[in-house]
Amino acid sequence: MTVTLDQVLRFLNTTNGREKTYRGVQYFARFYAWHLFRQGATKDQIARWTNLKNTLAVARKLYRLGKPLEAGQSAYAAVSHKDEFIRFTQLGRQIGYFGYYVCEMIGWLHSIGFYKNSNNARVLQTGFKLWLAALLCSIASGLYKLREINLRASVLERSKRAIAQGTEKEAAKGADVKVESKLLEKERYAVNYQMTQDVLDALIPAATLDYIGLDDGIVGLAGLTTSIMGGMTQWKKVNGDH
Repeated sequence: MTVTLDQVLRFLNTTNGREKTYRGVQYFARFYAWHLFRQGATKDQIARWTNLKNTLAVARKLYRLGKPLEAGQSAYAAVSHKDEFIRFTQLGRQIGYFGYYVCEMIGWLHSIGFYKNSNNARVLQTGFKLWLAALLCSIASGLYKLREINLRASVLERSKRAIAQGTEKEAAKGADVKVESKLLEKERYAVNYQMTQDVLDALIPAATLDYIGLDDGIVGLAGLTTSIMGGMTQWKKVNGDH
């Protein structure tokens, strides 16, 4: 695949594209600072990458100031979903994200000195809990969707066997079955892709809250990986599958 300058500019011309790029560099800096520490680098060498990480972490929040409104709108849309389990998990996901982005915004105002909050540490901790809750809801939704996809795939498999046996009535459905099979595979890929991203992202708040013991190297690689995955999704939105 040949990447053109126009494609790169289209990607970077979107807020989400720039945010994912900043996020990727931020988490790479986190990983690399950890790597330098393990290699016995000097404090100045480590501080260079730590400062880059911290600066990008603050800068990225500017791109996300409108995110609470987006999450609120998605939560409202989730209420009308016909499937009760999907409705519950998607509503939980969006409410979690709404709370996380609000806490993040309060923390950002504190970090730039615009609004000093004596409970800033608690607010940030609450934000990470809400982020983790949102991701767990998303993972639960993904597992449920996979179950539904597998059930539909089983029905299709029975149809394929009937077609193979030459039943005239079923043979007429052959083309439809092939189309449905391709659609199911696309759905399964999308759900697995999102679940992988969610599981890796969940390591970040879980480690920050000390629910699991992970060093900055693992957290940095997890964040870098999900940044690339999110960036690829955004790339396809603006440039298509090429």
